[in-house]
Formats: sequence, structure tokens, C-alpha cells
Amino acid sequence: MSKHVRPLGRRFCKIEPKADRGGTVNIDIDKLSLDELIDLNRRVVHRIQYLSSLKTRAQLDRYEIGDHVTFQSEGRAVAGVAIRVNRKTLNIHTDDHSHWNIHPRFLTKVSGGPGALPQDVRHIIEGQR
Repeated sequence: MSKHVRPLGRRFCKIEPKADRGGTVNIDIDKLSLDELIDLNRRVVHRIQYLSSLKTRAQLDRYEIGDHVTFQSEGRAVAGVAIRVNRKTLNIHTDDHSHWNIHPRFLTKVSGGPGALPQDVRHIIEGQR
């Protein structure tokens, strides 16, 4: 059994961080008050959100304005050009002139770097600056 997983029937949670962080942290949640449990939960949720945002940022950093990308929608491949990088998504202008906000995990970059932007996409980008 993994040392990070709490077995059923035990309320004592043993967390062993990675070796580079030092020793073992033991938290007996039965001895925590309601306020302490709420604070612990808030801190855990905040940490999870922070780590998730780092992962999303790393995925977004792989894309630039002008990159040609594809993604799946209702079982069909949709091709387009990245016209803006947002905090969590990319704005994609598709070949059929529609706009999508897509999380980077759903995108596939088409080989090659950013190409020349079509005229109809250029005016959209210039209007955002």
C-alpha cells in the first residue's frame, strides 16, 4: 500500500512529503477543531488551485499568437489560428470564421511555427491591442 494513501478504517492521516522537503508530517485530524479543519481545507484547496494554475500556464506557454492548431468538437477536427492567449484559455479563430475559447490541453499544434496571419484575423488581433 502506498504511504500517501490513508487506509480505510483509520482516521490518522500520515503524509510523507518528497525527500527534498524533509521529514514526515503527521496530522491527527480527530484532534483538530472545526475552525482548524476549515483552515486546513482552505489551505489544501488553495494549494491545489495554485499547482493547477502552474500546469495551465506551462501548457499555455507552448503556444504563441499565430500558431495553427486543431481540436475536436463533436467528433470532428476543427482547425484554426491562435489569436490571443488568455489566463486559462486560448482564443482560436477557426477556418469557418468562428471563435472558440479552448483550454490548451484540448489543442494540438499543427507543425511549424507561427505563420502569416490571414487578413480577417489580423484586424481582430489589432483591435485587441
